[in-house]
Amino acid sequence: MIAIKKWFDIEYFKIALYVIFIIVIGTLFYQLIGNISIVSLNIKTFLNNIKQLLKPLLYGILFAYLMNPGASWFERKLYLLTDQLAKDKKLSNSTYKFYRTVSILLVYIVLFGFIFITFNYMVPKIFSNIKDLYGNMPNYINAMESLALRLEESMDYAAQYIPADYLDSILKFLQLPQISPAFINSLIGRIFSSALNITSITLNIVLACVIAFYLLKQKENFAHGAKRLIYAFFNKQKGDKLISLAQESNHIFIRFFIGKSLDSLIIGIICFIGLSLLKNPYALLLSLIVGVTNMIPYFGPFIGGVPAVLITLFEGFTPAILVAIFIFALQQFDGLFLGPKILGDSIGLSPFWIIISIIIGGAIWGVLGMFFGVPLCAIILLLINRWIDKRLELKNIDTNPLND
Repeated sequence: MIAIKKWFDIEYFKIALYVIFIIVIGTLFYQLIGNISIVSLNIKTFLNNIKQLLKPLLYGILFAYLMNPGASWFERKLYLLTDQLAKDKKLSNSTYKFYRTVSILLVYIVLFGFIFITFNYMVPKIFSNIKDLYGNMPNYINAMESLALRLEESMDYAAQYIPADYLDSILKFLQLPQISPAFINSLIGRIFSSALNITSITLNIVLACVIAFYLLKQKENFAHGAKRLIYAFFNKQKGDKLISLAQESNHIFIRFFIGKSLDSLIIGIICFIGLSLLKNPYALLLSLIVGVTNMIPYFGPFIGGVPAVLITLFEGFTPAILVAIFIFALQQFDGLFLGPKILGDSIGLSPFWIIISIIIGGAIWGVLGMFFGVPLCAIILLLINRWIDKRLELKNIDTNPLND
């Protein structure tokens, strides 16, 4: 028995297990590094499959979040339209559910009514603008080719004064891309492939609308469940801070989204009126571009203004200059008067941080990142400033410039 104990030492056994564990982990890590491309591809495929499965749920959560302010507004108005609220603050459960259902249905009616009006009246005119632009494209291309030819002829005279390298680069810049039959066939193929996805997209939207309806109908239950989950993982003090942060974040996002949407809608309408007075043939199409891109702070007006001017340039140099002046004046009106009037200080960010958040958000998530990066940056800076204030308070340091 003693010999067995001497032969089997528990400490040596543990060390052997540790060594085996390290060897196995090292081998797995080596295999992972050696096949990192295959592993990353499998992980990406798995995540894409999960994303496809969760799309209706994610869209439903987003729809419910964006429609919640409208549903709450309708619900408050329904309370005010009845005498029951004045007589008794406590509504019956059936009346409460009825008001909630009617308010959600009213939001859907307004939303789908707006979509119906858009598709019934605006979309045909927008497609008409695009059709006219496409139909006039050969004439525009011929005009630009003749202009490029004249410039090229003038370059022959200037060749004796301009170095050959610079002249070649200028001529390459002036060359227009050739629209070949292969390019057109490829474009048609992509359009047909995109059209095949309409059924899948429509199904996801329908499921998302159904999910959003039930999320809005039982939003207090979901909010209560989220609170219980937070308090289950954190103590009361930290839980209260997280809930307060979530409420502030929600306030920032909703105010920014509603304010910016209303601001962009007004700018789009004013742009359409102004371009119609200027007799621009593509007034509706250009106004849509300007209104949609206006959702992006700071950079949006410039992003929308450039294609508007370039498209109008086909009509002539003078109309393009007039459109550029009008859009510039419209952007100044929005930045100096309309935007501050509607948005106020809903974000509380300086222009520097707004530009930084747009650049980083656009690099990570594209156009959506440029939009959502601004309120997200506001929340991050809010957390950083609170942490700094807390640290300075613990150190009894006052950095208020008024006290210097």
